[in-house]
Amino acid sequence: MTPSDEENIDFDVEVNRTEVRTLKFDSDMLDSIFGKKDLWPSWVADMDFKSSRHIQDALARQVEHGIYGYESSSEALPRAVSAWYANRHGWQLDPGLILFTPRALASIAALVRLFSKEGDGVIVQPPVFYDFKMIINANGRRLVKNPLRLKGGKYRMDFDRLESVAADPENRLLILCNPHNPIGRVWSKQDLARLSEICAANDVYIIADEIHGDITYQCNYTPLASISDETSQNCATCISPVKSFNLAGVANSMIVIADEEKRALCKDWFNRLEINKNNVFTTTAMLSAYTNAGYWLDRVIEYLDENIRTLRVFLQQKIPSVRLVEPEGTYLLWLDFRGLGLDVRQLETFLVQQAGIAGNPGHWFGREGAGFARINIACPRGILIAALQRLEKAVAELA
Repeated sequence: MTPSDEENIDFDVEVNRTEVRTLKFDSDMLDSIFGKKDLWPSWVADMDFKSSRHIQDALARQVEHGIYGYESSSEALPRAVSAWYANRHGWQLDPGLILFTPRALASIAALVRLFSKEGDGVIVQPPVFYDFKMIINANGRRLVKNPLRLKGGKYRMDFDRLESVAADPENRLLILCNPHNPIGRVWSKQDLARLSEICAANDVYIIADEIHGDITYQCNYTPLASISDETSQNCATCISPVKSFNLAGVANSMIVIADEEKRALCKDWFNRLEINKNNVFTTTAMLSAYTNAGYWLDRVIEYLDENIRTLRVFLQQKIPSVRLVEPEGTYLLWLDFRGLGLDVRQLETFLVQQAGIAGNPGHWFGREGAGFARINIACPRGILIAALQRLEKAVAELA
């Protein structure tokens, strides 16, 4: 795809997101969660960029048609998804293995219920996306932690501990986050192969949340299921275009399950609950994304990479007490504030009241995240720089 296929890409343009109802910028929501309305909203994982013009045009054509009746099924979308993963990530994905679902978190919740029973343990690797814990607890399962280890500024899996917790016959599932939210780690083939071996040896089924997989920097995302046929039989992969193409409010998600029996169980679950239908706008947006918006995504990644460089240099030169955990993927950055000497509550108050930042406090992702915070840099660079300048001033006033 050439630049002429995607015109007028300017990610520096600041779009007023308060013109429509938007969770991230909702002032009442900000006040409810952070106790203040006038903040830089950096707490929700969506982008402040307009989606691809191809997607906008496809949706406009659908709206202009004027009749929004029931949609017939089509093989075009699963074929497009399969082609995307083959071309971008080397995953030879059989379109027949794809199940369409309303949301990635709904997929994870269904998989937890289907492939474990109440009281069973579900292994997670904190600091990790906080909704995993909520899903596990809400469904009467036990949260089992295998904390990541931060060494030399880089997080690593603790395979020795993983072998120990996986050996417990009451621990039936592991939820993998790849790339890992909030730390931005893109797990290597070697890491994924080792995790897969441990889980298979102990009859632990893997739920892989891979919805951030398209956004990586200087490294490649490896779908877990692409490691080997054996691995693909012991995992369910949750994917979606919502992060890649900024479609959280319109697109659906997918589950890829190679095991025929497990796929049938999962399909039956969504059929029985009558939550197995896409709507016409969802299908239109997803099909356009996977067939026409690759050039747009490549430009987004370039822009995000420059935002990361901007933030890195700013911290090094002006706020050395705050450190960036170098991201390999996602547009969510994990910042280390431990150098400020603040406790958990003091850091929360500091970020909101002094710096004016509505980010995600690190302890939301488990106690292992204490002293850290997650921010979203998928925004125009001018907005990011202004937020960093406020942070610089707030840190200086601590002295």
